[in-house]
Amino acid sequence: MSATHTFSGLIPDVILDAVESTGLWCDSRIYPLNSYENRVYQVGIEDSSPVIAKFYRPGRWNDAQIGEEHETLLALQAQGIPVVAPLTFEGKTLFHHNDIHFTLSPKLTGQHPEADNLDQLYQLGELIGQVHQAMSTPFKHRISVSPLDQIEQAAACILTGDHLPQKLKAEYQKQISRLHEMSAAQLNIYWPTQLRPVHGDSHRSNLMLHNDQFHLLDFDDCQNGVAVQDLWLHLTQTENPRQQLSEIIEGYETYLPFDTRELGLIDVFKSARIIHYAAWLQERWHDPAFVKAFPWFASDEYWINHLNELKSCELEWGNMSL
Repeated sequence: MSATHTFSGLIPDVILDAVESTGLWCDSRIYPLNSYENRVYQVGIEDSSPVIAKFYRPGRWNDAQIGEEHETLLALQAQGIPVVAPLTFEGKTLFHHNDIHFTLSPKLTGQHPEADNLDQLYQLGELIGQVHQAMSTPFKHRISVSPLDQIEQAAACILTGDHLPQKLKAEYQKQISRLHEMSAAQLNIYWPTQLRPVHGDSHRSNLMLHNDQFHLLDFDDCQNGVAVQDLWLHLTQTENPRQQLSEIIEGYETYLPFDTRELGLIDVFKSARIIHYAAWLQERWHDPAFVKAFPWFASDEYWINHLNELKSCELEWGNMSL
């Protein structure tokens, strides 16, 4: 069954049946939340607080990979680290309904971090350092990051697809080749012999300030990687990104030393993320939710801007250091 077909079957009655299969009783209130890779809903529970129901995109992760995500969250929660772990029912956190995996978690309310807030950047660094310190054993089932493979695979997807305008393909290929060459050279200068477990997608929307404490959300992309992966996404285009970086690292080093050689990998991860985002949209374009949410993706203007963003990556290469 395709992911699109499965998700199209997530009508209210199916969602309620899935949640109630765990033993909870729903009050029929369902609110879709902002998620495209998976489907996530707030579901009201009779005489209790609402829960968050997350339905995993079919074929993306297997049971062992999702299980390792859940085990990590439960272990972090047991150590008092502010994350949102899945709810457990009869010793289980992962369930199946209508051929789709789903999990339930508590609802957390709060605010996302403020961009450029130096005090909050320090706190975020502390939280990520605390999480990294606790996640000391590499994952057995999750993926291991490979930026060059990510660039190659994403670029191949785009160049063989139907969305990149033909008139831009030669220039796009040339730009990808330059970034690939620059990335390979940087990785040769420093790539660790041992990867470590990381969150993998710790952008602002995956952090929540709740009761004056930041919580790290959504470990869907947790993987074996490098520490800087979870730090650089909090840098914004301001007059002084180095000050932002300094605050994040200072907070991080409350718990773990940070190897500053990893700063040379920021440009590699930034380039890979930009290319991967475009490929992700193209790969998911069969999903009606993507067509509705990203109507500009099929326009020439999007691809021109995307190409210019990749050129900017090249121009800015090597600017980030302490």
